[in-house]
Amino acid sequence: MSFRRLSTLPLDGDMKDKISRTSLKTIQDVVTLSPLEIMSVLRLSADQCKGLLDKVFSLCVPHHTTAYELNLEEEKKILALGNIKLDTMLHGGLHAGSITELVGPSGVGKTQWCLNIAVMAVLNKCKDASCGSAIYIDTEAAFRPERVVEIVCNKYPHLGSNVSKYISRIYVYQPKSVDSLSELLNSIQVIAVEKDSRVLIVDSIASLARKEIMAGSADSNLTRTNQLASWAAKLKSVAEQLNICVVVTNQVTTRATQEKFLITKEIKEMGEDMEEVHGIRDKVFFRQVTPALGNTWTHCVNTRLILQYVESSLRQLVIAKSPVAPFTAFSYTINKSGICVEENDSFYSYSGTDPGLHNIKVQTGILL
Repeated sequence: MSFRRLSTLPLDGDMKDKISRTSLKTIQDVVTLSPLEIMSVLRLSADQCKGLLDKVFSLCVPHHTTAYELNLEEEKKILALGNIKLDTMLHGGLHAGSITELVGPSGVGKTQWCLNIAVMAVLNKCKDASCGSAIYIDTEAAFRPERVVEIVCNKYPHLGSNVSKYISRIYVYQPKSVDSLSELLNSIQVIAVEKDSRVLIVDSIASLARKEIMAGSADSNLTRTNQLASWAAKLKSVAEQLNICVVVTNQVTTRATQEKFLITKEIKEMGEDMEEVHGIRDKVFFRQVTPALGNTWTHCVNTRLILQYVESSLRQLVIAKSPVAPFTAFSYTINKSGICVEENDSFYSYSGTDPGLHNIKVQTGILL
C-alpha cells in the first residue's frame, strides 16, 4: 500500500495539481517527510497538510473494529440449528464469517444435518433481514429434493402448501471433479451475493480430493495439501467478506497409533524371564478412526462437529473444536422431521481434547 501512487488517491483537483509539479509520486514519498517539509514542498497550509496526511495514513493503517461491533454483527447473522440446548452451547448456532465442519463415518447423518441446515436457512429470518437462500454444493450426488420436502412438511406442517416457495431458495451445484469444484469456488462469492445467501454448504469437501488425488507419495500428499489449502482459503474469504455461514462435511480415516506388544499367556507364565524368550511376543498396531485430510485441514476449520454412532439408531454429535463452546456431546436421532436432538442427554467439559486425535465411534458390522 505504501507504494500506491498519489495520483490514484481520491483527492481534489487542486491538490493533485500541486503534487504533479513535485517529485512526490507514492504514499511512501509523503510519509517519510515531516509535516513542515510537506507544507514547504506543496505550499500547503497547516489544515491542508493535516487533511492530506489523514487521507494518506487512513490507507496505510489496517482497518480495525471493536469487540462490541463484532458481537453485534455476528448476532445478526447467526444461523440457529433448531435445538435450544445445542444452540445455547454454540452461543446461538452457526456463526457467520467462519467455517463449520461436520465429520463422521458413512451413514451417520452428515447429509441429513446439511439438509436440515439448508432448511433452517431458508425458513428462519435473520434479526435484521428476511429469509435468505442456501447454496448447496453436492460433490457426492447425495442431495435429494424429496427429502427436503419431507423435512419441511413434517417439521413445519403449516408451510406444506408453500413448500415449493421455500425449497426454490436452495440452489444446488454438483461439481464432478476437482477442477470443476475449484472453478465453482472461484465464482462462488458472486453467486452468493446474487442469491442473497445465508449459508454455503459443501457436502463433501473430502470426496473429490480423496478420489482424484491419491495419497501415498510425497508429491501426491503435497498436491492434496495445497489443493485443500486453496479451497479453505476461498471458503474463508467468502465467509468473512460476505459474513455468511460456511458448512463443510468431511469423511473419516483410520490411523495407526504407537506400536505396542501383545502380552500372550505364555509370556505371563514365564514372568521375569520373558525378556530372554524370542518369538513369543506379537507386535500389534492399535488403530483409531479420526477425521480425514490431516492436520493442515484441521487447522483451517473454525468449528469441528464430530458425528458418531452410539447405537444402531442413536447417534452422537460432539463439539470437538469451537472458539465459543466447550467440549460437548449431544445424542440425536434422524426421523421424518430431519434431525432430532435429545434434550436430556448431553454432557460437556471445559478440559477439551485434541479434535485431530478424537477416536470416532463407527457402526459395528454384521457378520454373515
